Amino acid sequence: MKINKSLYPFLVVAILDLACRLLQVDELLGITKSLLMPSLFFFVYKTCPSSLLKQFLLMAIGLSFLGDVLLLFMDNEKFFLLGLGCFLVVHLLYAFIFFNANEEAERKMKLQWQDSLFIIYGLIIFSILKGNLGTMYVPALLYTVVICLMGLTARKRWKKTSYDSFWLVMIGATLFIISDTILALDKFYVSFAVADFLIMFTYILAQGLIALGLISFIQKIRPEAGS
Repeated sequence: MKINKSLYPFLVVAILDLACRLLQVDELLGITKSLLMPSLFFFVYKTCPSSLLKQFLLMAIGLSFLGDVLLLFMDNEKFFLLGLGCFLVVHLLYAFIFFNANEEAERKMKLQWQDSLFIIYGLIIFSILKGNLGTMYVPALLYTVVICLMGLTARKRWKKTSYDSFWLVMIGATLFIISDTILALDKFYVSFAVADFLIMFTYILAQGLIALGLISFIQKIRPEAGS
């Protein structure tokens, strides 16, 4: 898939954000983080052919922006819960998109042995966190279920779409799960120095790869719309 110049703003903002985290230029992080999803939104809007899936993708990116802004104040429990709620809906939207972004007329959610990897992963992570969650027990449990569902629906696209689209989305979904896991471990289990950088590095890659994979799929089913 040809990379449009519309992706450049997202790449520049992503590099600036990660550089600020490495160099501990905290004064700029609110700006760089807040610009990430608008620049990705711009890229998708400019390059992705019109379709219902595009509308849902833009909705997920828009809600991710809101979640990013709210999580700038994650030390405040109210803002953290609101940000968590935004990303809960984002993962549900991605699960819906992944479920429908395949080339089979008949779509099913029949479980296979590979799907157990997401279930086992969710159980392990939640068992590690549950003793420290307190009032966040139920929200964290719900969130764990939803991110595993998101990953599972990404895997369900195997052999139901192009090789490139599948792997871009699959790697992106996996990185999103990893990003959320690092955030949860850092907040509720043990804090570590590079957590913030790793959270954003995996998150930025996740969002970018998911967008590229879905654009690739939509361009294939809408070739008349161009790229």
